[in-house]
Amino acid sequence: MNISSMKLPTAWLILGVAVAGHAYGAALTPGIYRIDAGSYLTAVQRADAGPNKRIEERFEHAFPAAAGVTYAVVSREARYAEPERNRVLFLTVDGYKAERGERSCIAYAMPGWNDYSTTNPFCAGEEALSDWTLASFVLRQPPRRRDLAGIHIPAERTPTQDDRVGCLLGVCDPAAYGKWIQRVEVTYRTDRFTLEKVRPYQDILFLENAVPIFASRERASNRTELKAGTFVAVLDRQSEWFEVDYFEHGNARHGWIDRDDAVPVQWVAQRATTRDFRFRVGVVPGVSDTDEPQPVAIEVLSRHGGQRLQVLRDFESDGRYVLGEEAIDVIDANFDGHPDIAIGGMSGGAGPNSTTNVFLYDPAWRQFRFSRELSELTQLWIDPKTQTVHSAQRGSCCSHYSEVYRYVRGKLTLVSSKDEYTNGEWVSITTGRLRNGKMYYRETRRRPAGD
Repeated sequence: MNISSMKLPTAWLILGVAVAGHAYGAALTPGIYRIDAGSYLTAVQRADAGPNKRIEERFEHAFPAAAGVTYAVVSREARYAEPERNRVLFLTVDGYKAERGERSCIAYAMPGWNDYSTTNPFCAGEEALSDWTLASFVLRQPPRRRDLAGIHIPAERTPTQDDRVGCLLGVCDPAAYGKWIQRVEVTYRTDRFTLEKVRPYQDILFLENAVPIFASRERASNRTELKAGTFVAVLDRQSEWFEVDYFEHGNARHGWIDRDDAVPVQWVAQRATTRDFRFRVGVVPGVSDTDEPQPVAIEVLSRHGGQRLQVLRDFESDGRYVLGEEAIDVIDANFDGHPDIAIGGMSGGAGPNSTTNVFLYDPAWRQFRFSRELSELTQLWIDPKTQTVHSAQRGSCCSHYSEVYRYVRGKLTLVSSKDEYTNGEWVSITTGRLRNGKMYYRETRRRPAGD
């Protein structure tokens, strides 16, 4: 696939112009973007000169010529609901390094990205990307400023007594004393990129290590090697494979990466088993030496033969409550008689709003499937005796909330809730009950205990 041959449908141009804006609303359309050749002269935000200051402007592309940037690759990810996240990769020539003393990113993520690291080297997109529509955006590097020799404007007349008094008070009339004009050279580094080819990129990944890339989803197929430090654009994220585009010498090439190669993990055997399955949890080291290992995969194995039957990935877990060989819990989370599995999710900071990743067993397909509705409930507790699902959360020291769910005709349904809030003078309690398919709420107030 030759990038330079890609053309943008007219409909995308019209749609892109229609939604222009500066607040991060609509996400960028995933695909290949091309630099607008003359935009570095017109897409700038000019500096204010101010009094007695002259700005002398220079205009450059956002990346130096040595970077060879003509194209950008954009992905759009919606795995974790709104807001959709864009990642943007600028395609540079092989071996390009940022200018000395300058942190010049080639990859960005937005919105709300602040997790730059050597293993995930994306910079915050809001700091550099702006003026986006569905089909275009502007890259702005910080302007360079350089002080130049000033210019002296000579006096037009001899100072009067009033001029001398005024100058002693700090107000010197330029006509009587002349003035200096400060000269500042400002170099703007800006480019606009416009969508040239729509491609359904779901993510952009950084390969920390060299990995093989295959022609198909078989390790026996033709392969080549992607060197460490390569970025790839993900077209499809499967449990065992990434379908990707990678970029070489102006061409987008297609291939498949085994996810076991992309992120090497340590597999930890689990004590928990079912009649048919046993499990291993794949973990990677924490960000720092003091962080707990982070679970990134669950391997489902035949209990008797030991062969891999399924791999579960793409769940969120910070590892705080995931303990070695006891990371997996076997539960019947939906009370259908088939064992399901769970693993710790996000800790919620101090812990009171922690989540649990739940995978429900589908007997028709003999596979476990991620349950988003259960996994998003905080402080999840399954009560097998009453066949109810409980959730609780704490908003602050003085705000607590709890819910009870049941499965009604196979659907998780809220049946009761309790919201308790105190302001020091009163305790307000709002309770909800499900009656005839509708939630009804009642609020009561009382004095705090001890008053």
